[in-house]
Amino acid sequence: MLAFCHIPKTAGSTFNYILQKNFGCNLNSIIPRNGSNYYYKDLKKDQFVYGGAKCIAGHGLKPFIDYKEFNSKLKWITFFRDPIKRFVSQYIHQQTSNLSQYHMPIIDWAEKYERRNWQVKWIAGEEDLIAAKQIIEEKFIFSGVTEKFDQSLILFRSLLDNKIDISYTTPKMVVRNYNLKNELLNEKYDSLLTFFIEQNELDIQLYDFAKRNFEKAFNQISLKERSYFEQRSFCREKMFGLKRELLYKPYVYLTK
Repeated sequence: MLAFCHIPKTAGSTFNYILQKNFGCNLNSIIPRNGSNYYYKDLKKDQFVYGGAKCIAGHGLKPFIDYKEFNSKLKWITFFRDPIKRFVSQYIHQQTSNLSQYHMPIIDWAEKYERRNWQVKWIAGEEDLIAAKQIIEEKFIFSGVTEKFDQSLILFRSLLDNKIDISYTTPKMVVRNYNLKNELLNEKYDSLLTFFIEQNELDIQLYDFAKRNFEKAFNQISLKERSYFEQRSFCREKMFGLKRELLYKPYVYLTK
């Protein structure tokens, strides 16, 4: 069973769209019961609805969590993004939301909500670069790079024997405030660079590690595979939505 570890602001929504249209009802887009993490007990319960799932995905699904008898069945996949761009993107996402508690300068936001080394913590559960690298090497069959999204999809497809449709029409990343993005990544970038590096020191090293692994794997496949795009499967995509909205969501609500 593929397990998509969805790190926020890494183009995971577009990748989720691709998973939905390929796996349909065989994709469990998870809903955590308590807090933001999805635990063994949640996965165990979800077997009632998704016992035959071939793919599981969601923000709460994290490789440092012990899923017990499912550990050997989960084949982990994820995307990594340039840490400073991801950091700024997450800030803009929350700064422009309707949740007023996030509306503050980026330095105050990072300190209050502990945004340091977000990608390392998403993989390892703590700011432990060595543990994060070890988990990637031992559990992950695929690590894509957001900045090379299309090439990553080609690699992902090759790992699944070129049997999935990797075409997409939804945008990879949506910027809610271009002026704020320009301010942080251009106008004030030099003055904020030390802060950005301090907040993402371990993430920068993990990203470099992930990029090297990706480039090595990508160079081993034929570039001709770029042309192997198939037609979208509307039936699977629609059935995914119906099952999740009409069966899975009510089931989670009743079993909380």
